[in-house]
Amino acid sequence: MINAAAARVERERAFHNDRFTEETREAQGKFYAAIKHGSTVYEDRVKRHAIGKDILEYGSGALNQAALLAPVAGSVMGIDISDVAIAAARAAIPAGHANLRYEVMDAENLTLPDRSLDLIFGRGIIHHLDLCRSFETVARVLRPDGKAIFWEPLGHNLLLNLYRRATPNARTLDEHPLLKPDIELARSYFEDVRVTFYGLTTLASVPIRDTAIGDVLLNACALVDRALFVLPGVRWQAWYCLLELGRPKALN
Repeated sequence: MINAAAARVERERAFHNDRFTEETREAQGKFYAAIKHGSTVYEDRVKRHAIGKDILEYGSGALNQAALLAPVAGSVMGIDISDVAIAAARAAIPAGHANLRYEVMDAENLTLPDRSLDLIFGRGIIHHLDLCRSFETVARVLRPDGKAIFWEPLGHNLLLNLYRRATPNARTLDEHPLLKPDIELARSYFEDVRVTFYGLTTLASVPIRDTAIGDVLLNACALVDRALFVLPGVRWQAWYCLLELGRPKALN
């Protein structure tokens, strides 16, 4: 009999195999323009910490950042639960990237040696996972001075949650945008937990996205958001966050 955890992993694998065969979230893509400034910060932060290091893209998918980092990193590995995504990623490895490899692997149970990585990073991945298992395996394989950097959706905004409920086919049964207790849980595994919030009033720029006026509005709204997110009760209404984890705790 398949236990509940194994059944959840198989549901995720099936969903993402379908997703990487035929994209299931195309209709939602336009909204990500409202947080592209945060996505850029995430990418820049990852690149800065990747230079000369042993790194892992957690939930790499088929179109990933790992290949872009291979020229600057020491070694690069991408893992994903989807064998379809990994096959596509392997087929697209550029010539001369001998330090880059991809593996099908369960992100909740990394089959990697303890303290073997300097950086683990992922985009929209940990909210699909059992966070206790995920944080534990990430903390185990990171070196004492290693870092984990994630770009993840949050789950407190009422309007966003209404939209999510109205579009169930765009996401898996088991995914769960992060809540404040999930961030607190990370402190059980990491000494250093930092959260930066993105995406509130910037959603107003979506109708005129990717235009000169739209970019001006996005930048103005980003400044408004930054001021609003000083308020604890408001920051958790953000759509996305940059989650940075450092100094993994020694686990028994």
